[in-house]
Amino acid sequence: MDGAIPTAGPVPPGFVRLGETEGFIGLAGPYYWRPTPSGAVEYGFGAELRHGNPNGVLHGGSLTTFMDTVLGYEVIRVTGRRCATIALNTQFLAGGRAGDWVTGRIAMRRLTGSMAFIDGEVLAGETLVATTTAIFRLFKPEGAPHLLRGGPPIAAG
Repeated sequence: MDGAIPTAGPVPPGFVRLGETEGFIGLAGPYYWRPTPSGAVEYGFGAELRHGNPNGVLHGGSLTTFMDTVLGYEVIRVTGRRCATIALNTQFLAGGRAGDWVTGRIAMRRLTGSMAFIDGEVLAGETLVATTTAIFRLFKPEGAPHLLRGGPPIAAG
């Protein structure tokens, strides 16, 4: 290395910072979201040295934390209900590095009255670095939809 410390580059156009800044999410982020032309939402963060491991690539824990967080945001966006992770399985396919923009793309696979089955992929730049499958428990509706500060709006429908 030439002594320069890689930091996150500029946030790509259209991304809005998630409002959650407390607790572990605040330590791991900041995370961002933006709507896509298809009506979906993609999530992202700027990878810094603190997101890496001793091998010089993004730590699996940083990628898993990101996906656990944004998969939960997506469940809330689609259902308007609070949720909790039951299972989260991640397959690591390649390595990203500090300075990369990391994107999470998500697909809701199935919803039941009490569970959400959801998939995601993680890209560092244009490289697919991980895939994730998860199951979330849906809490009972609380009347008005549950909203996350600074998160994407609840999906219509």
